[in-house]
Amino acid sequence: MSSREIGKITSVGVHGVIADVNSDLGNYINTVDGILFVGEVGSYVSIYEIGRTIIAEIIGVDEKSQPINSNGLVKPNSKRQVYLNLIGEIVEDRFNFGVSKMPLIFSAVYMVSQKELITMLEVGREEIEISEGSDKTRAILLTIGKSVIFPDYDVKINIDKFFGFHFAVFGNTGAGKSNTVARVLQNIFEKRNFSAKGAKFVIIDSNGEYNKAFSKLNEINPQIKHSLMNTDVESENKFEIPVWALSADDWATLLHASEKTQMPVLKRAIDIARIFYNIDAPNTDLKNHILASTLLGIIQSSDTSPSKSDKLKAIVTKFGTDEINMDAVLPNSKTLRMSISVNYGNMPDEEVVIKFLNNFIKPNSISERISRTMIPYSLGDFVQAVEFATLYEGSISSQRIQEYTATLMTRLQSLQEGIQGSILSITDYGTVDDYIEMLLGENQIVDLDISSLDDASAEVVTKVLAKLLLDYLKKKDTKAETPINFIIEEAHRFIKNETNYGAIGYNIFERIAKEGRKFGMLLGISSQRPSELSKTVVSQCSNYIVHRVQNPDDLQYISKMVPYINQNMIERLTYLQTGNALVFGSAINLPTLTKFLQANPTTDSDNAKISEKWYVE
Repeated sequence: MSSREIGKITSVGVHGVIADVNSDLGNYINTVDGILFVGEVGSYVSIYEIGRTIIAEIIGVDEKSQPINSNGLVKPNSKRQVYLNLIGEIVEDRFNFGVSKMPLIFSAVYMVSQKELITMLEVGREEIEISEGSDKTRAILLTIGKSVIFPDYDVKINIDKFFGFHFAVFGNTGAGKSNTVARVLQNIFEKRNFSAKGAKFVIIDSNGEYNKAFSKLNEINPQIKHSLMNTDVESENKFEIPVWALSADDWATLLHASEKTQMPVLKRAIDIARIFYNIDAPNTDLKNHILASTLLGIIQSSDTSPSKSDKLKAIVTKFGTDEINMDAVLPNSKTLRMSISVNYGNMPDEEVVIKFLNNFIKPNSISERISRTMIPYSLGDFVQAVEFATLYEGSISSQRIQEYTATLMTRLQSLQEGIQGSILSITDYGTVDDYIEMLLGENQIVDLDISSLDDASAEVVTKVLAKLLLDYLKKKDTKAETPINFIIEEAHRFIKNETNYGAIGYNIFERIAKEGRKFGMLLGISSQRPSELSKTVVSQCSNYIVHRVQNPDDLQYISKMVPYINQNMIERLTYLQTGNALVFGSAINLPTLTKFLQANPTTDSDNAKISEKWYVE
């Protein structure tokens, strides 16, 4: 019998695989690989067959009672039996997750050997040569921590399979999620020969805790740069989003617009803004048609003459053209300003104004192709464009459009006056590409601190930025040419499990989860409440790092939504130590209980030292 043999399989069936431990064994055995404990839960065993070696995990140990001796006075003997979970198999020195067929009954069970561990954990295959004979190497595996069961071995993930797909980090508050994310990113940039200069990480830092962890990256590796931006109004590194880059879908998200009455106004407002603020390529006929149609609608409305006059003056003053402006001379030899003035409560030259404006009506002009070129404008400009669009829609459809859009205008004005109004600005960039390239720059990590925002504002900023990045990557000539890993802390605040998507009919994060990978937009979500996350997003993740989770709803959710996981793993999650996590997915050969080292520098997420703050001199 081999020095590593511990027993034989006695049951293969619906209750799993069970093996009886040899009765002559104690709690440990002495092998060529050292002293190994027998029957330790979480350890691995081997089952040898022709052409393959099955690897199984011990998930439970029990006592198997033996029949009592005939004299009835002898103390019953007992044997141990171990319950096995089949993990994978080694074929031709390569480990594959999952087994092709069940093992045979009475097969011998052995403690896993050091050679097999090396194959399973891919030790020694961390880097490959850039070219034959070159002293430069490219990393293909990344060390993320130490194995809890086998502390002499590092736990490694396949870089392409982990960061080339979506991933999730779950765990209770204080379980070590932020430290894990920070430590993994720190490990990426430790390599100085052929550094990861092409990496692009954008982190939505909900609690402002990552800047400290990345503050010394450039000292450790001068080729690596880290940028911090935040949403504080008075900050030198203030984060801004170009308001002119927002689509009607983005505005619908921001303003909770209704589909039938408010979305058309938003779309029209964007068209109006792009037409009237386009100085380089003015479309005079279209401008005049829209302006004249709007003014005629105001004149023909049921408003009082003073109200009409005020609206006419406001629109012409802001959006007047060379042909239609306050100083334009009408057939009555008066200026437009004089002709729309009120005299004794009436507008005496109303008919002359109508006749003048009808000269500019060209019904076919509005169907002409409107330029989709991004035209920079401010939030204030857009507010006025929405007011103009409301009046224009009223002139060509329903006079009650202003009533339908009253709540929209209230939300828009509130947004303009709030902190979001300072974030949505004209910026110094004329195209979305220029803006995104400024945002990313030469940085490998962009840390966006949104801790000063309330939940609603933070959600809007995160969604809009995610959509801008996705649209930017979609326009690239080569797909996934510039992959961006978009990591969201406290993801349950933004990636909600909702079915009502509003007027736009979709959730941007679900779209990224389903379509983003092919364009290089890759999500990393970190959350303490996985049950509140979108099921679509969680199901599209290929890799998971799960710290201690104790909430029954979250445990049940993980068991249903996450592949590669069984009930034994779920039960194990409830008692993990802080800093330990179960790592599993396509980027690692087998689910591995991993101890993550402390980030250096640490994140700014330490627990409050209550006794130190309470008891003072």
